[in-house]
Amino acid sequence: MAETILYLLKSKFRDPQYGDQLFFCPQCSPIEGLLAMFPDVRQNLDVRYVDFERPRGDMAEFVGDNQSCPQIVLPKGDDAFSTESSEAGQGAARRIEAPADVQRYLIDRFDLAQPHP
Repeated sequence: MAETILYLLKSKFRDPQYGDQLFFCPQCSPIEGLLAMFPDVRQNLDVRYVDFERPRGDMAEFVGDNQSCPQIVLPKGDDAFSTESSEAGQGAARRIEAPADVQRYLIDRFDLAQPHP
């Protein structure tokens, strides 16, 4: 793994608990909006869309059982922008899972405009 991975749920999914109802992830949508506003960010990440059902693709390889989305996986441990918000993943990987921390990481790492207070 060479790049930072951003895991997001696919934009439409079904939760078997609710039958055929389609859903979107309300925690992932602000991150999707950020990627749409700043397309260069997407080009510098390995964005992986995963199914709602678990296991969620290869996430478990990096994060273990906590497969919440959105989630950032840092390839070689922490970097200067993640030290306060990351926690241990599997092996040498570090991860950021709180949606606000994922957003803050992307804003800081890619020197984006700040959200209005």
